[in-house]
Amino acid sequence: MTDRSAMRLATAIAVAAGALAAARAVAAPSLQFSGSAYVDSWVVPTQQPGADQVKAPQGITVDASMRFGVDVHDTLSFSAKACISCHGVEMDHVMLDWQPKPWFNAQVGRLDVPFGEYANRIDQSGHKTTSAPLVYDMGRMAYAGRTSFNSGVIMLPYVDTGLMLYGQTWLGSRVQFWYAGYAVSGFKGSNDVEWMALRAPPYTDNNSVPSYGGRVTLTYSSDPGDVLGDVSLGGSYTGGRYDRAARLQYDIAGADLSLQLWKVTLRGEYAIRRTALDADATGYQWTLVDGFFDKRGFYGEMEHPLGRYVTMVYRYDKLERLGVPLPGSVANMTPDAAIERFTAGTVITPVSGTYMKLSYEYWKPTSFAVFQSGHVGFGGAF
Repeated sequence: MTDRSAMRLATAIAVAAGALAAARAVAAPSLQFSGSAYVDSWVVPTQQPGADQVKAPQGITVDASMRFGVDVHDTLSFSAKACISCHGVEMDHVMLDWQPKPWFNAQVGRLDVPFGEYANRIDQSGHKTTSAPLVYDMGRMAYAGRTSFNSGVIMLPYVDTGLMLYGQTWLGSRVQFWYAGYAVSGFKGSNDVEWMALRAPPYTDNNSVPSYGGRVTLTYSSDPGDVLGDVSLGGSYTGGRYDRAARLQYDIAGADLSLQLWKVTLRGEYAIRRTALDADATGYQWTLVDGFFDKRGFYGEMEHPLGRYVTMVYRYDKLERLGVPLPGSVANMTPDAAIERFTAGTVITPVSGTYMKLSYEYWKPTSFAVFQSGHVGFGGAF
């Protein structure tokens, strides 16, 4: 661990300990505490052609979180969550949550900004695959460097500083409508999004223009034992200016669908980001025809139990980058580059609260060599 990461960890622990002590003194009966820890090893066999070009963290990594909350009174609560993952140590959120009515609530502080269905399952204990979908990957994607794909459409969890209004209502007895709108600092960058700038304190905006967005979901609630279980349909959007001069716009939209058929769970999501390019930048190796590039992709996923202790999961996902590569990009990048990935995995839960994950991945990039990889991981949650 670097000195900077150690300092962040110490700060996170100190903040958590101080808030925990204050909560016990003020409202001990209302205290909630939870956490999770997961260790994963991503193995890319070196004998494969092009394996040395896979630019992403390999070997053993940790993904852990610690969350606590305090009910200040009946309608106001405080929540904080510290995370350790591929980007180091960070406070995932620190916020006040005011809930006067089911249809009108407000959060303020460092927020978990809602985008897509996968954001609800972001912790390793919340999803069956060992890796995130390519469109949402944060740090464990092949060719994720700024000189090639620069990660996916949007990194999840998307954590930002601002205000969010949200609520829910029922349309009849079975359909729930959930909605949210927010204003936040937004993404940062110069001629593309610089993802680590979102996670590096101080958490201040780099321009004077707030970013904005929202999410809506419709959820059909079934009865226990129905062949068609719960069904959820959602849509998300976020956008704003990402450069210091507030000239370059980004817009991100997504749609998602999840449903249960007997014991089988099906999910699918699509996301696209249009990012304005700096026409004044030098070093483009291709003629700059359009003043933007598109990053888009999707995933389809199926999971089902296999006995009492085993669950199987299968996923196909794809990520595309359409547009002139940035100055300094690797020679392999072209104006039309893509990555396809096929994943099969299993989750074994021998004891409640603990699990083991195994998976196989077949990567098929258009601009780089095809390769295969595997994951093995152990974790638990409480």
